[in-house]
Amino acid sequence: MTAEAHSVCVTKMQSEYKTMENENLKLWNAVEKTNPEYTSNASISGRTITSIDAYVQIKEATEQFGSYGSKWGLKDTSLEYKEIGDTILAIYKATFWYPDGEFPIYNSIKLSYKTKGDNGYIKIDEDFAKKVETNTVTKALSKLGFNTDVFMGKFEDAMYVEDLQDEFAEEKLEQYKSKLEKAETLEKLAKAFSGLPPAVKKQLEGLKDELKAKLSKNENK
Repeated sequence: MTAEAHSVCVTKMQSEYKTMENENLKLWNAVEKTNPEYTSNASISGRTITSIDAYVQIKEATEQFGSYGSKWGLKDTSLEYKEIGDTILAIYKATFWYPDGEFPIYNSIKLSYKTKGDNGYIKIDEDFAKKVETNTVTKALSKLGFNTDVFMGKFEDAMYVEDLQDEFAEEKLEQYKSKLEKAETLEKLAKAFSGLPPAVKKQLEGLKDELKAKLSKNENK
């Protein structure tokens, strides 16, 4: 093989690898960013963490895969209980499945424990099963890339969060614009505009007037 042919071969292989790499990260890149609007701070064992709205995650996964339970979800679930001193730990095991495959996932939660202090008492978490299932879904989705900016610690960077807020605000504004532009009559335009948040109405007042003028002209023909 000549040097020129070898160079062409290497370039082709690099291009194919780049294409494969981009394809492998297609889902990850589509779902890794988290809208700050759907996060909150939570205290876990004395640490402050960023918590994600689980149902926003489920909605996004549904958008990617289809309905929960039909196209993706947890199966082969089981709960085991382990007593450690005054604490009873519930150990959750399951298999997460989705259109491209499946994998085992494990989690745990305190079912009951003794509170601190001289007057400590046994506290039971009646919602432990629901909590551990929801948290397990979050953990499983994170392995596919969902909301990984939170898990990678990027939300500790105030500048990153501010940029995200601007990005999602712009995205939402474009959705509102599209909603107004799709109105086919003055009545539908008025209804669409009335349903917008007050702050957005101020931003889109000009667009609304332009669309109103166009629709009025069409209706008067």
